[in-house]
Amino acid sequence: MLSSRMDSQSGRRTASRRVRKSRWIVAVIILLGQLPPTAHAAPEGDSLHLDQVITDVLQHNDRAAAARYMEQSAKSKIGPAGAWDDPMVMLGIDNVPTSFDFTMDPMTMKMVGLSQNIPYAGQKGLQKKAAQADAEAAGADRREVQLDLITAAKTAYFDLFYRRRTLDDLTHQHDLLDQVVQSVRAKLTTNQANQEDVVAAQADLWRLESEILSAQQEVDAAWSNLRSLRGRDTGDSIPSLATPPIAESPDSVGPWLAAARAHYPPLQRLQRQSISYGFSAAAAQRMRLPMLNLQAKYGMRTGSDMGVPRDNMLSLQATFSLPIFSGRQQGQMALSMQSMQKSVDAEAMQLWRETEANLRTLHRRVRRLTESLDLYRDRIIPAAQEAYASALAGYNSSRTSFVSLLTYAVSIYRDRITANQIANELARAMAEAERYTTDVDAIAGAGPTEAR
Repeated sequence: MLSSRMDSQSGRRTASRRVRKSRWIVAVIILLGQLPPTAHAAPEGDSLHLDQVITDVLQHNDRAAAARYMEQSAKSKIGPAGAWDDPMVMLGIDNVPTSFDFTMDPMTMKMVGLSQNIPYAGQKGLQKKAAQADAEAAGADRREVQLDLITAAKTAYFDLFYRRRTLDDLTHQHDLLDQVVQSVRAKLTTNQANQEDVVAAQADLWRLESEILSAQQEVDAAWSNLRSLRGRDTGDSIPSLATPPIAESPDSVGPWLAAARAHYPPLQRLQRQSISYGFSAAAAQRMRLPMLNLQAKYGMRTGSDMGVPRDNMLSLQATFSLPIFSGRQQGQMALSMQSMQKSVDAEAMQLWRETEANLRTLHRRVRRLTESLDLYRDRIIPAAQEAYASALAGYNSSRTSFVSLLTYAVSIYRDRITANQIANELARAMAEAERYTTDVDAIAGAGPTEAR
């Protein structure tokens, strides 16, 4: 009788321990399903911001510096392109006898003269305007390089931020799954779990460890890329990152198209090149006209004739060239410039078609990604949490297996990782659209962009 009572008490104690262990496992799984993915995030006050990255790229990246030097070089050619030819000063002697007696002949003179080519046809002014258009085209090249670097920096920052967030999510999941594995092993010793449950939980843990290794490599690669773009030594340690801003897309693509027409550097460069070729063609046409040269000479005579002083001599002369041979050459040069202008105009038209198509595609992509991200955040993840809660209730009533419950818990993190990937794709698509629409010269005076 006593033995039966002791066995009954021992059974109750064993059952109580099993219930406590089961509840502890369930609590761990609840944490696994409900832990917020950014609970570990550092305060953003001391974080690296995207605006600082863009500033570093514009100030320290050597490609941006090289583009600025090229623009300065083009600007320095504007003045010389419109400058007149230098005047010619002539010094000499006229009508000197072979005896070099400057008093023998009354026409012997010491002479000083001045000669100047006069570009009356206006070709110099046209050449200056062509050089001005070339300088503006170089400015467009500089802006294109800067926008390419800004876009690359944004993309690298987005990659680093979202990959690091995914790595943090996976790391937290690993800690909890490791506890789950240990719990299942302990439950196996009391015959409350099957060997299949242990193997499934361990396989999930190993699979997660492989994903963590890949995620860590992706984070390191993104940080190295961002460091090289910033153009200065920032150390090996990765700082905390502020949440990157994601701009709102317009309801229609119209505002993007208008901004692209006004600011897209490749279009601006082609427009300026067309203007430059037009002015160069007009200048070549003007150079087919005769060239005017003005000369003035002043001859000083020495000595006197029978006591009468000899007057000095003044000569004035205007000469016109006869462009018999060079006229044809300049005409062909003008035709060549006109053909190049037409070529650039055709290229600009095709580039605009491609730009318009790309912006329309990006606009649709941004809208769809926004809808998909909202769907994950507002519906899919909450629905997965609700499904997990139902599975948990089934597990408590022994209607749901542990593996099924673990699957529901893990799916919540899978959905969060997918949401991170969609957010990254959305940010990258917006950065690509901003490459077409941004006025890069206005960035320096713009304040920090707030994240929505």
